[in-house]
Amino acid sequence: MSETLPIKTTDEFIADVETMDLSELKNETFLVAVSTGDRSKHKFLTSTVRGPYSFVEMCDEVGNMWYDFQHHAKVVICQKDREKTVKNLDENTVDYIEAFYKDIVVECMLEGLFDDKTYTCKAGIIQSDDKELPVAQVALESDEEEDL
Repeated sequence: MSETLPIKTTDEFIADVETMDLSELKNETFLVAVSTGDRSKHKFLTSTVRGPYSFVEMCDEVGNMWYDFQHHAKVVICQKDREKTVKNLDENTVDYIEAFYKDIVVECMLEGLFDDKTYTCKAGIIQSDDKELPVAQVALESDEEEDL
């Protein structure tokens, strides 16, 4: 179902009135850190990185970070393939989790007993631009520089 749902842009997104489908994230593993700079980019405060988290743990950490400190989170989707670029949740998805983290955690604990929701959008994932190289490419370029 989530394939037909839109990923809403910042201009048209209001977290308090949306019902976001987060199902594609439920089997992922995450790292959470304090976001810095442009929230649609990949920068975060490295000394604040925590994880790995399951989906429920990530939602709880993101929500508590906003509730306790009013810091937006940067959520990285973990992957082992060094050939792939980094994936983060977009700012609208993080805003939605910040607004409804308690409800999301409770719904996960109830394991779908109340699955009669009508979703208005789905989670957005930011993937690195071509300018941002995957880890394997960066490693190759640094090896070439050492040979000089």
